[in-house]
Amino acid sequence: MRIVGAAVALSLLAGGAALAGGDVVRREGECAGPGEWYLRVSRESATTIRIRFRVEYLHPGDSWQLFLSDNGTRVLASTKVVNADGEVHVGKITGDRSGTDHVKATGVNVTGSGSCDGTLDF
Repeated sequence: MRIVGAAVALSLLAGGAALAGGDVVRREGECAGPGEWYLRVSRESATTIRIRFRVEYLHPGDSWQLFLSDNGTRVLASTKVVNADGEVHVGKITGDRSGTDHVKATGVNVTGSGSCDGTLDF
């Protein structure tokens, strides 16, 4: 029985490690000024990844410039107006670069004050 229990425990640990290290990585943090940011990168296909960046708890109607980069290459630049729920968000599917993808997301309030910066490795 102990051997079976140990085998089950090892298989559960191995499954969790594969999930955590592979297909989705998330980070979040506080902005300089109002807001909280959320950055998520997931595997879209064998050759592409999906980057999602969201900033919440903002002032509705403010304009924000949002930028995404992967390994130093800008993959998105967009200006968005904060919606009635107090959030802005962008997403981009881009090619999966060789090695570890170093993803950076930046948001800057262009009608008020505040900025958000998040990074993660995928």
